[in-house]
Amino acid sequence: MIEKKYEVDDFKEKYGHLFGHLDSIFNVLHEGVCVSNAEGVIIKMNPMYERLSGLAPEALLGKKVSYLNSKDGVFDEAEPNAEQVEKQEGIFMGAVSPLILKSKRPANSIQTTTGGRKNLLHGYPLLSSEGEIELIITFIRDISHLTLFKEQMATHKDILSAFQSTSSNVYTDQQADPSLIIESPKMKKVLGQVDKIGKTDATVLILGATGVGKGVVARQIHSRSKRADKVFFYADCTTIPDSLVESELFGYAPGAFSGANREGKKGYFEMANNGTIFLDEIGELSPPMQAKLLRVIEDQEIMQVGSNSPKKVNVRIIAATNVDLEDAVAKGNFRQDLYYRLHVSVVKIPQLRDRVEDILPLVSRFVQSYNSKYKKKIAFSEQALILFLNHSWPGNVRELQNLVQGIIIAHETDVVEPEDLPTLLGRENIRSSCRKSVLTQATHSGQSLKDIVNAFEYEILQHAMLEHGSMTKVAKLFKLNRSTVSRKLQGGKN
Repeated sequence: MIEKKYEVDDFKEKYGHLFGHLDSIFNVLHEGVCVSNAEGVIIKMNPMYERLSGLAPEALLGKKVSYLNSKDGVFDEAEPNAEQVEKQEGIFMGAVSPLILKSKRPANSIQTTTGGRKNLLHGYPLLSSEGEIELIITFIRDISHLTLFKEQMATHKDILSAFQSTSSNVYTDQQADPSLIIESPKMKKVLGQVDKIGKTDATVLILGATGVGKGVVARQIHSRSKRADKVFFYADCTTIPDSLVESELFGYAPGAFSGANREGKKGYFEMANNGTIFLDEIGELSPPMQAKLLRVIEDQEIMQVGSNSPKKVNVRIIAATNVDLEDAVAKGNFRQDLYYRLHVSVVKIPQLRDRVEDILPLVSRFVQSYNSKYKKKIAFSEQALILFLNHSWPGNVRELQNLVQGIIIAHETDVVEPEDLPTLLGRENIRSSCRKSVLTQATHSGQSLKDIVNAFEYEILQHAMLEHGSMTKVAKLFKLNRSTVSRKLQGGKN
């Protein structure tokens, strides 16, 4: 069937009485407007529609919208000159008129022209008194700029997120760490190792229980290295979801997966390039990630998710764990070859209960730091400090720091007494033990003379520690070996 051929002049003659009233309105609208009749033939459009569609009036007026509504180069309806129409620049798909003609209801659509422009369409039917379509009014808006803006915002969000992630994980040597207190011989030995290892570029494995200060030691190693003026990147392996570990550590290539940044994303290793990356709790990594990490250590190369080519990186790796890696290797939970690659320079940090000399200096430093931060002037009484010396500190330095911070925040008076401390420090017994000396209790205790003497020595040493703050000074004061003082203080807790 041959469709009637419409000419532009036919429409001017037939609908001219409308054009005179509409032209002045259409021409000033910021939206494109297209009017089609009950047969879906375009009879009117404004200059904005011409600009957004990319076609001159001669290419659109008198054409059925369905002829121009191409999909993959195939027209919805045949037309004698379809091939000519298809060659027109700006032929589009996504028109709403064919939908409205069928449903007689408003419709929305996203229109894409062959020039790549995306337009938002809102179409409305004008019905006769009999309920039949007389005209269809379609409004068109350019959303290309909006889409670009949204994409730019998404990119900026990713950049901001990466910056926040980096800034929260990156440390500089100027950042003072109040938890770095070196009074005990054991920690002085650790610091000696740090001085030696820091000057090299060797991979380091730091071992120690949770809260002993593995991160502090890692930063000290970095600050003594040739990379001290470069990035120190902290990555806690336990806080990264299993599904994101690879993309977080190594990044991903553009278009690697649905929802990914179209420009790709750098991983932690790239962010730490030329600097140091500290992988905390490395014992929690899955076997596949252990294999990828081994490649980084051996080849200094990373493979981004979705990429086929490796990237070179220059990163010093410091790893830490509270897991017994030898036991993990024996059980098959940790790769033996990775363990040997990490086991180049090993630093073992003792628990806080094994370095009693550091407890009071740490308390003093934390009190000073949090008093300054929260604008307070709080001090701990001697009896309260005795409780700090008696406690076993299973959470190590982190537990001590959090406890002091909480007390400084919540305490209202200037002096912290034993009853102000948590029950976990044994505050319920401190008052009675402070009111009565060991000698006063001795005749009623039923203890052996040896136990009484030990308890008496322990009380004397405690008070000396409170006054002098150093086991070495106390040992010198009482003309004892330092190891003897340490043993008597440890034994007095039992």
